[in-house]
Amino acid sequence: MNSTFALVVLLPALCWVVCSDLLYRRIHNLLVVLLLLVWCALPLFALVGLGPWAELSGEAVLNRTGSALFGAALVLAVGFMLFNLGQVGAGDVKLMSVLCLWSAGNQMAFLIVTALAGGILALGMPLLTPLEQAVALLWQRLAGHWPRLGIAIPTVLTSERPQGLPYGLAIATGALYTLLFPINS
Repeated sequence: MNSTFALVVLLPALCWVVCSDLLYRRIHNLLVVLLLLVWCALPLFALVGLGPWAELSGEAVLNRTGSALFGAALVLAVGFMLFNLGQVGAGDVKLMSVLCLWSAGNQMAFLIVTALAGGILALGMPLLTPLEQAVALLWQRLAGHWPRLGIAIPTVLTSERPQGLPYGLAIATGALYTLLFPINS
């Protein structure tokens, strides 16, 4: 895929994921659906000679689409089982599945880099908590300056502080790494 196009689409989305998961431990469904819809448009546009896949033949578009869907479905199935066991969040599973679509030729690399980033995140959690608090206080101060925006208090500052890792950071790291340094697994 044309990495410039993917960067333009994914970079703002990944920044949003990092912020919302860090402050609220939530990955919004709307973001996942928007990423899915944009990806679904790629093979359709390619068939009429438009978009980043325009240079691919019809068979190559079909092969790329099929392999991306297979990998994403596999990640969704395994993630659903892990979600039912209480090991991962539903937003994390949906985001990883959609990002598997975007990293069609690099799905295995994306998953490995995400897992490694998750391990580093788990080891660094004692350092992440104060950073999380500082960012949340800054966010709350910013919200105080613009009350009309109706910015909610970050849940990391409330008594219902969520437990667990903000795994969206690891997912965003895996996606960004494989986008910038494609390995073609």
